[in-house]
Amino acid sequence: MKFILKSVCLLAALVCLPLGDAYALSVAGVSKVSSVMIYQQSARITRQAAVRLKAGEQSIVLTDILSEFDENSLTVAGQGEARVRIYGASLKREYLQQAADPRVAEVQEQLVALDDAIAVLHNEGKVIERKDKYLASINLYAGNELPKELVSQMPAREYLAGIYDFLSVSAVQIEARREELRLKERELLKEKNVLQRQLAELQNSPAAKVKRSIVVEVACDQPGDFVLEVSYLVGGASWRPVYDARTQYEQSEIGLTLFGVIRNVTGEDWENVTLALSTVDPALGGRMPQVESLLLNGLQYEPYYSSNANVDKKVARKAMLFKAEAFDSAELGQGAPASLSEAVVQTANVAQKGISVVYTIARPVSIKSDGVEAKFPVISQNLKADFKYSAYPRAVTNAFLGSRVTNDKEIQLLAGEVNLFLEGDYIGKSTIDAVGPGEEFDLYLGVDENVKVKREQLSRKIDDVLVMGIASPNIEIKLERKLTVQNNKAQKSRVILFEAMPVSQNDRIKVRINSVNVEPNEKEWKERKGVWRWEFELGPNEKKEIIYSLSVVYPREMNVGDF
Repeated sequence: MKFILKSVCLLAALVCLPLGDAYALSVAGVSKVSSVMIYQQSARITRQAAVRLKAGEQSIVLTDILSEFDENSLTVAGQGEARVRIYGASLKREYLQQAADPRVAEVQEQLVALDDAIAVLHNEGKVIERKDKYLASINLYAGNELPKELVSQMPAREYLAGIYDFLSVSAVQIEARREELRLKERELLKEKNVLQRQLAELQNSPAAKVKRSIVVEVACDQPGDFVLEVSYLVGGASWRPVYDARTQYEQSEIGLTLFGVIRNVTGEDWENVTLALSTVDPALGGRMPQVESLLLNGLQYEPYYSSNANVDKKVARKAMLFKAEAFDSAELGQGAPASLSEAVVQTANVAQKGISVVYTIARPVSIKSDGVEAKFPVISQNLKADFKYSAYPRAVTNAFLGSRVTNDKEIQLLAGEVNLFLEGDYIGKSTIDAVGPGEEFDLYLGVDENVKVKREQLSRKIDDVLVMGIASPNIEIKLERKLTVQNNKAQKSRVILFEAMPVSQNDRIKVRINSVNVEPNEKEWKERKGVWRWEFELGPNEKKEIIYSLSVVYPREMNVGDF
């Protein structure tokens, strides 16, 4: 009777259960990252999982989600012979005591292999120690027995030489091998230390102790194979633009190649994925900030300076004028012989998508989540250039090569660093601002040592007395300077030369330009007072000299500084 009552109660309990829970199916899907869209500070990961679905409502569970992601960015799609309706998706977290990251096991296996390698070195070290002790015993025996033999008979020279050579050579070989083993063990211990830190980081990371699953609720009207695709936004990924500018002076051409430098620290390796780079920054948001009133509160205004307190102001002025920096050139080798075929750089596919540009890398790539930067060519274009040299010898005695060029109508250039090459030789770095399609911009190409610039003072006279040693209330300084530009190239060169003349901002300071042998093209370049600009052309090995003189008169109690 009790058995019958228990059976009835159990049957009643089953009947009371919701039908969805009683018949819900759960299908485990093994997913793989198929494509990655990288933004400047994040990435959109797309995973695919192939499953076989039965008819009815069910859940597809993807359990191999390593990275933490923005749940609001989760999207789901799919296709296959199965007819499927997708109801929704959610992220499920399960907190563990041990790290769920599969990289933990990989690092542990590497540590075991290192321990085995170190053990092999220790065993060989023990063998060497036994050999050393054996040689020491032979040496001791020879030291005790040979004197006894010398009393009765003189051993042969060859016998003594053989013992000496054997002991000497063996001792040298043992010490060499001992040192070799020591160095090998030191390198293995360094590698082990790095892996131990990596393992500790993986095991102790709170994110690593979370098992993440994406659960997708679907209804299958017709059973069959189905490929589920989920996408979500993760942090820990970024890309930045880096350019190579290769100047061919004789051809009046600049080859500009954009590279995408990618960094992955998402916690998940990307294996053989379709990789795309986007100019969009999702972190900026899609709404313009609120417009507020601008109220002046009487606080003292302080001009902005670089955060680097050690930056010299003269160098800062030079950088503002030329937007270029001088570096020592480094020779990288000669070009390939004419009989060989030059490799072609395979660039990315470019697509304009609304407000952004997307560069898809030409082939599938693999990038580990180790923070090591990977570099891929994105776009390349040849720009027609009208080269000019700019020089400001008061700040730096170098001529900077540059050109006004026009960007391709289909290409968006982001602001970034530029590696400069002149006739195949690496000469330094520069920068480029953001440039729109079809926009003109200045491309600064670094220092060319074949154009020499010099600024020298020919004379300087200070007059501060009247007659008979009586001090004058005013001081007058007269000086004469010479600016020299020498073109040592085999081609003619266009040169723009700048000089800053002193400008008085006080009625008691008088500045007078006495003479100049070559009148400048402008005396207030871009409305900058006292900035003179000359522009001229120099033939091969031609030199240009500009000589000017000026006077500055100011009261004795004033200090006008260096000019």
